[in-house]
Amino acid sequence: MGSYSVTATVAFTITHARYIASKVATDLKRLQGLYLTYDPSDSEIDSYEEELTYLLKHDAVSSVVYGYKRNGAWTAACVRYTVAADGSMQTDDDPGKIRPGHDIAGATFTSFLSYSSSWWQKSEEERERIKKGSPLTRSSQSTPGLERGYWSDDLSYSAGGRGVARSTVKGS
Repeated sequence: MGSYSVTATVAFTITHARYIASKVATDLKRLQGLYLTYDPSDSEIDSYEEELTYLLKHDAVSSVVYGYKRNGAWTAACVRYTVAADGSMQTDDDPGKIRPGHDIAGATFTSFLSYSSSWWQKSEEERERIKKGSPLTRSSQSTPGLERGYWSDDLSYSAGGRGVARSTVKGS
């Protein structure tokens, strides 16, 4: 009796990217509801979702943080999503479980995105083409730190063999 193995390859599609980005958007809606603000607005959340979908599809994002920033640092009311270094992710959790009650007085909602190593390996022309296709325009700035506490991985969202690990702030 012989043995054999089967190897399946799943191509990461725009549908997979939309699925992952929709979970991020659900988290953003949760932040909006927890802090009873109109910031981010529904249209901003839609734009963030569209941008993440687009950049995931082009393997252009390494990490992105969404949340409330005050005096140049993230408050505890923020979430970070990091694309798995090897592009894979096994777990697909349900979104949510964001802790309420963080102080956001004097803070504004914003986002900070870091591009992937794959992004920097693309030609300048390719990067410009991708930037022009993105629904948001990002400016260059230094990475903000946390007011206090540390990032702790808590959930993962995945589809098509790729995904993001979500981190929230602990110890604040």
